[in-house]
Amino acid sequence: MKMTLFLPLLLVVLSVSTDQTEALALQQSFSPDVHAALREMIASLTEQRLELKFLKKESAAKCDRQEAEIKNLKKQLEDYDTKLKGQETETNKLKQQLEVGQVAFSASLSVDDRRTYGPFKSLSTLVFRHVETNIGNAYNQKTGIFTAPVKGAYHFEWYIGAHGSRYGAGAMLMKNGERIFLAYEKKSSHFGKSSNAVTLLLENGDEVFVQQWPHSTLFDDHNHHTTFSGHLLFIM
Repeated sequence: MKMTLFLPLLLVVLSVSTDQTEALALQQSFSPDVHAALREMIASLTEQRLELKFLKKESAAKCDRQEAEIKNLKKQLEDYDTKLKGQETETNKLKQQLEVGQVAFSASLSVDDRRTYGPFKSLSTLVFRHVETNIGNAYNQKTGIFTAPVKGAYHFEWYIGAHGSRYGAGAMLMKNGERIFLAYEKKSSHFGKSSNAVTLLLENGDEVFVQQWPHSTLFDDHNHHTTFSGHLLFIM
């Protein structure tokens, strides 16, 4: 009876022991393959990390190059815009030159009569009535005032003549009421002349005229001794 019970128990123990041995053997048979797979995965991950790092570095360098190119393009665009504005300015000047045309005038005090002007107690605007030239119609022969039609550089000359006397002969060029240059001559006898000239930068609408100096006399006749002239040199 005891022998009969022992035999099945022995078979169960042997069966369990056999299963553990086979599992261990199976684990040992698969272990090298798992380690190899892990090593392969680690190597692959390392390679991918290096590749990602290289791609990041290359992408950063590419971004820097693109940024430099963008800055260069912006600079070129700004230079082109500046150049274009300069060309527009020159074009506008040429348009103004075409619209305004040439500006030049020359006039004397007397038309053909013989006359002495002054003396006056204060500055008095001279009206040069005999207009020889008035290209552009910037000089007004009724008021004696030249009005600049455009911003630019203008050149003016004025000449005065007078017979010798106790009075001097003087004339002041004025710009918008501001005294600029004086031409003055004083002789006790005989005929004398004086002159002056100036180049002025005028804005559109500025007024230039000549005023007789206080307590002085001027003379003019058909020979036109006392004159006022001016012309536009160039547009600004």
